[in-house]
Amino acid sequence: MAMNGNEGGSAYPPNPDVKSGSCLIAGFQPLTVVHPSYWNAYKTESGATFSIDMVRLKLSFINGKGEWLSEHAQTFDCDSMSAWTSKIRPGGWYELWSFELGDSSVALGIGFMEPSCKVNMNRGFIEFNPNKVAGDKRFWRLLEKLAPCVSHARLKRFDLAYDLPRSRLDCRLSKDRRMYKSVISNGITEYLGVKNTPGYVKVYDKAAEMNLSSALTRIELTCDGEWDAGQVVAHWPQVHAWHSDESTRDWVRVVGIMLAEKAERGEEVETLINMLGWRSRPKVREYLRTPMVELPADCAAAAVAEARSWCARFE
Repeated sequence: MAMNGNEGGSAYPPNPDVKSGSCLIAGFQPLTVVHPSYWNAYKTESGATFSIDMVRLKLSFINGKGEWLSEHAQTFDCDSMSAWTSKIRPGGWYELWSFELGDSSVALGIGFMEPSCKVNMNRGFIEFNPNKVAGDKRFWRLLEKLAPCVSHARLKRFDLAYDLPRSRLDCRLSKDRRMYKSVISNGITEYLGVKNTPGYVKVYDKAAEMNLSSALTRIELTCDGEWDAGQVVAHWPQVHAWHSDESTRDWVRVVGIMLAEKAERGEEVETLINMLGWRSRPKVREYLRTPMVELPADCAAAAVAEARSWCARFE
């Protein structure tokens, strides 16, 4: 089973920070030094960075290899592992394995439970975060052991991570009819949609999460594995980003955001704006004109290609 390795036969790529060869997209440049760490990330001309933050692949095992994995998965090299065997539940997985690699893990499912309650050991899945595990040689050895057991791999879903060099306080997620949630913990985090389903959105303070010295806001979109670049762009969330400085008062930001949300709902806001002082009005109106963060089509195409490239690891 051919793996994309370096010279000498190792399956571990030599440079995790640089995108190589024909995968380069015009208008983008590979990153060499980045924080946080990325795997095959790109930096846009606007200064934003995008990468694939989570991948889930549907696996079809060669006949008998699902059982083999069930017996030999405990031999995979990792910091620690956990295994669960589920009760028969249609739509679930009979065995779930978790292989700890540093501060992340790789999940492996073996044995899909058919509607008839029969366990199909020829079906499985693998889920991992390339940004966190692809820099670990043990991850590539795990894939090497898994690849000969797989007859086909298909992309189920992936997370597109878009990092904007902007303070989280200067970004706002527009709500729609989907479930919305806001959490104040280690910065502001907003959620839209249902977790682990296509279209799910998370906007949070990446700088606060990683204790970075510079501002960084992350926009995450969960994408269906069947989506093309156009569908990814169509599902891209409406996130507004603006520039503020040290002179911007908190109340101006709060009032501006509140009025911008009211305007989005079609509510009249000019009466409220005119109740402000003449110096405050233009500052608040800026929040009603704040542009949205756009996802370029070639960025979406690069992300889809990168996510699907993981299927080739099993071909």
